[in-house]
Amino acid sequence: MDRALSCIIDLVNEAYPTLAILDSLDVWLAGKFQPPVAFIQTQEVTEKGNTLTSYKVVSDAGIVLHHPKVKVGGQEAYEPISTEPLRQLLRRERYSFRGNTDGLFINIDNTTFRVRSDKKDRTEITFRFEYTVPIPMPAVEKINTFEIEEDWS
Repeated sequence: MDRALSCIIDLVNEAYPTLAILDSLDVWLAGKFQPPVAFIQTQEVTEKGNTLTSYKVVSDAGIVLHHPKVKVGGQEAYEPISTEPLRQLLRRERYSFRGNTDGLFINIDNTTFRVRSDKKDRTEITFRFEYTVPIPMPAVEKINTFEIEEDWS
């Protein structure tokens, strides 16, 4: 599992601790799951140099909250899962989050945060986020002895 996906899974787990998580696209497309569940997917958009020792990765995330069915007056209806726990968590953390699994720190672009609840059986949340990754450097022997010339005249 890639680091960005595990960080988004940690984010959803913190906002919805009792909600099951699904990250397999094949299982999700086949519909082989029982709501309530959150389907999570990430897609890398760009990767560019940031500094001499790191590069910046920009990714898109999609979270689909599948609502559970409940019986109301003899009929089945979907009980929506509120997006407020996730919104409050992101506002409290100022749209930044550090994953518990591997410590990846992401910055979420709040201008791209979208919630679509036009389908009765699910709510779709999308946003763009970025994170920096260190460039692995080879181990270089350090110079610990310096030769200094005494006569400068």
